[in-house]
Parts: sequence; structure tokens; C-alpha cells
Amino acid sequence: MSTPIEKADQFLQENELDRIDFHETSYAWGFRENEPIIALIEGSDGGSVFQSVMGLYWASAEYIAKPWCLLLMVDNIPLPQMQMLEKLSKQYNIQQVSGETLLPIISSQLKKLTEILDEYIPENTSDPIKTLGESMRSWSAVKPVHEYTYHPEIEVGPLDLYRENGQLVPSRKTVPLIAASGEKRVEGILPRLMDIKNGLYFDTEHRNLPMVFRIRTGDEPMLVTRFEADKCNIVEATSFWSLHQDFKQTNRLAFIEPNTGDILFNCVRV
Repeated sequence: MSTPIEKADQFLQENELDRIDFHETSYAWGFRENEPIIALIEGSDGGSVFQSVMGLYWASAEYIAKPWCLLLMVDNIPLPQMQMLEKLSKQYNIQQVSGETLLPIISSQLKKLTEILDEYIPENTSDPIKTLGESMRSWSAVKPVHEYTYHPEIEVGPLDLYRENGQLVPSRKTVPLIAASGEKRVEGILPRLMDIKNGLYFDTEHRNLPMVFRIRTGDEPMLVTRFEADKCNIVEATSFWSLHQDFKQTNRLAFIEPNTGDILFNCVRV
């Protein structure tokens, strides 16, 4: 009789996710090498499982792709560590599972993934998971780009962090901001002031990152969001498209200074 993990492995491979070896995990599956979509850590020692999670998210280098969904099959995680895991789960997709819930949760997570990344799945596709996998494997060669231009109202907050000698002038100075819409947040957005003619113009395109944000204030405000899939990992892709979907629903995209909580740019689609 198959174990719950064996059943999950069969289901994932039937949907063309490959088994891959990945740091700190017991099992991992993905469409691309060294980039797990679903990963599982199992064990009888809750403290040991917790340390594996910390090693994966806090101790590993930034360039190592994190699993899009991390499942933990363990019961006895100590309360203080459980509280830390709950905080970490607000930033990453981490869930506890049992033998009974493992396969249903994996199935629902893959459904959620296809809903987030539906821009890469043609309408009326009979098998969205496999179609998404085919798309992801082609990103480095095809280099798909999605760019959206909006003309929202932009309320500008305190920009003192950008000032040099008391003046707002173009420079290479960057300030890490959080892009937020609804419940979705993307950290580490690094716009810099590029131009001050006809309003202030900020751009992140100088960074070799998949997400690009451009903001122009003044009489003709503009917001541009751009995503270059060939530069991304799965967490970056799902972060951008989750933010994009919330922006379409809320019509509000804010850029927040994380230390003070100040909203530097509040973009509202009218």
C-alpha cells in the first residue's frame, strides 16, 4: 500500500513536476532544476524540522531560490518556535500537513499557482498545470515580458531620504521600499530619482531584477509595472503577479518606506 508521500510523488510526477534534490528539504518537486514548486520537510523532532526551515529561509544565500510552497510534516514543534514559524508564514507559503491532508493540500496549492500565473496559461487550457510547466521551462529562451502603463492619481509623501544637500536631484541613491496592494507586499523595491523635469521620475530598471517599476509625478502622473520572466525565480514570479492581481482589484498601489511606515507614493487608479 502506498504511503501518503508516495501518492503525492506520483501525483506530482503525473503533472510533470520533477523530483529534485534541494537544500534542507526531505523531498522537492519542480518544473526547473534547483527551483522547487512544492517542497516537504518531514521528521519526528519538531526542533530539528524548525532548524531546517530556518536554514532554508534565513541562513541560505539570497540567490538560492526558495520553494514556492513548503510543507511541514511534523507534530511536536515547540510553542516558541511555532510562533516564529507563524510569523515566517506571513511572508512565505509554509503550511503544516499530515498524511491525510498532504495530497489535498498539494492539489489545492497547484490550483492556486495556476491562478496566480494565469498570464502564462492560454484560456481554455485543459491541463493548466502541465501548460504552466511548459511555459516556465521556456522562460529563459523565450524571455516573455509583460508591461502595464497606468495614469493614476499619485499622492507623494515625505521624500527626505532622497534629498542631497536638501535638494531633490537625480542621483544613483536608492531607498528600499515595499510595494503593497491589498494584502500583497513585495519588499526590496529600489527606485532611484532619474529626472526632475515635468515632475519627479523614479525608475528601478537599473537593477538586473525581473520587476521594474517606474513612477512619474506632476501634471501627467504615470505608473509603469513590468515583469521579465527570464530573470525570475518562482517566488519572484508569484510575488509580482499576486501584487498585480490585487492592484487590479483595489486600484491602489503604495510604495512604503519600511522603517518609518511612510507612504512615499500612493498610486490610485481613478
